[in-house]
Amino acid sequence: MGRVRIPIFFDYASTLCYIAWRIVRELEGELGFEALWKGVPIALRDFRAKPGRTLGELERQKVLMVAAETGILVAPPSSWIDSRAALQGSELARDAGVFPAYHDAVFRAAFDSGEDISRLPVLEAIAERAGMDRADFRAGLESGRMESRLEDHKREAEEFSALGYPTFILGDFPLIGIQPIESMRLLLGRYLQQRSDEPQA
Repeated sequence: MGRVRIPIFFDYASTLCYIAWRIVRELEGELGFEALWKGVPIALRDFRAKPGRTLGELERQKVLMVAAETGILVAPPSSWIDSRAALQGSELARDAGVFPAYHDAVFRAAFDSGEDISRLPVLEAIAERAGMDRADFRAGLESGRMESRLEDHKREAEEFSALGYPTFILGDFPLIGIQPIESMRLLLGRYLQQRSDEPQA
């Protein structure tokens, strides 16, 4: 039996998704699962996350509280990030077989370096470092051919009632949000154990 895949609906615009990425990176190898990251722009589902809109004080405090609880100290950006191109780029990277390198670099750029991941040159440089051809990557973004895949992710998220980000899909159960690594280790470990106990067809 291969590694269990756990779909995770996310957006590069979300500081909570950055925190989740940091925790998942630690647990993925330890617990032996494969994270299947599926990008959905939050702005498609929540008008408050419109790119460029200033984060409200309640939104900011929620992020800071989760950051403190998880021990992953990160400051939310002052306004919502336009992540659409970055998310389309992640699907181009998936097709090119370099998703992990691209995905990691986008999160690092947005939240560790404070770069503007809505800018095409920033994304092109990330794609090139991940092993993609810069011109092909730009052409893929300009064609908009990955829009339909993001729409598919959105529909799938809605079917699972993934109403917040990140959302981990554990079988038929959506686990919304992120908790400290010890809690996530227990929750994911329990799910993986249940999967391993299931009779194999």
